[in-house]
Amino acid sequence: MVAEARNGRETIDMVKEFQPHIVLMDINMPELDGLKASEILAKDYPNVQTVIMSIQSEQEYFRRAMKAGAKDFLIKPFSTNDLVETINNVFNSWLKDKPELFANEPSAEILTFFATKGGVGRTTLAVNLAASLALRGKKTLLIDASLQFGDVGITLNQAAKKTISNIVETGDFGFNDIEKNITKHETGLDLLLAPREPALADAVKTEHLLKIIDMARPFYQYIIFDMPPMITEKELAILDRSNLVLLVATLEISSLKNTKICLKTFGDINFDMSKVKLILNKEISNVGIGKADLEAGLAIPVYATVPMEAEIAQRSLNQGELIVVKAPASAIGRSIIGMAERLAGAKVQVDTGKSAILKIKDLLFGSN
Repeated sequence: MVAEARNGRETIDMVKEFQPHIVLMDINMPELDGLKASEILAKDYPNVQTVIMSIQSEQEYFRRAMKAGAKDFLIKPFSTNDLVETINNVFNSWLKDKPELFANEPSAEILTFFATKGGVGRTTLAVNLAASLALRGKKTLLIDASLQFGDVGITLNQAAKKTISNIVETGDFGFNDIEKNITKHETGLDLLLAPREPALADAVKTEHLLKIIDMARPFYQYIIFDMPPMITEKELAILDRSNLVLLVATLEISSLKNTKICLKTFGDINFDMSKVKLILNKEISNVGIGKADLEAGLAIPVYATVPMEAEIAQRSLNQGELIVVKAPASAIGRSIIGMAERLAGAKVQVDTGKSAILKIKDLLFGSN
């Protein structure tokens, strides 16, 4: 809601100033009644959709409202659900015929954290990066897409009272249903948590996830997904919609092996590899393999490196606190904050340090 008017003439002035999508107009108003004001809006502001409200239920009032240019008619008293449904229906009906009007509207960047195995720190990176963006004034939504065993809630010490399964159980949901089930974090980050138990995850279908993306995208600058370590129809749908896929790997052999298989799979299905950014997490020196060897073996550059600081990371996880809030000056905190600034457009110097010699390169990647 951007404005309230006390009469018809004030309504015209406010529409000119704020250019709203919807105007809720009472028929009985001083100075200029709702029917005449609706006629003026229909003529001068055809992209503004008017809904007329009245205690008069006679068919004649409905006919006059439609003739004046109103798109719907609400009889008082009406419920909140009736009002929300009417607004959504009027807006969606209009938008269906004029998609070009929103071609240049702001639309959220979709960043997806993905890994081929658990334990690589994917969720820790996702929540801290999302919070970093939110703390910098970026309107950010973090969605836990690990539907069966999501950890975003517990990582941020948030009870799963409202979850994504609550949205889909309403049937033909709208953005209002999404908004009601968002958990607000103290950093300003919006959270859409995974279902409370695995049995509820099956109710969330691919089409539900895509609808949530499409409905939420105009209201955010960033939508971040924390994904499970698998590739099914649901994951592929989210990956396809993503602007960037932040592929998380560590220097453990199993992680590197699975990451290589993942990259090959992406290639086999003709996935847009320009969207894939490799994140080296838990970097530690003197383990026989380093960043340069990783880039050579996987044939993809490392987009960002996050050092290993086990004590800080574990304490943050156990206490449900954010590293970027409680330990922003730590190496791990600085690296995640730097990644957020880089994604948000700030210039951040990229780590180009030399790596250790890869002693098992032939075993893992083959010799070239």
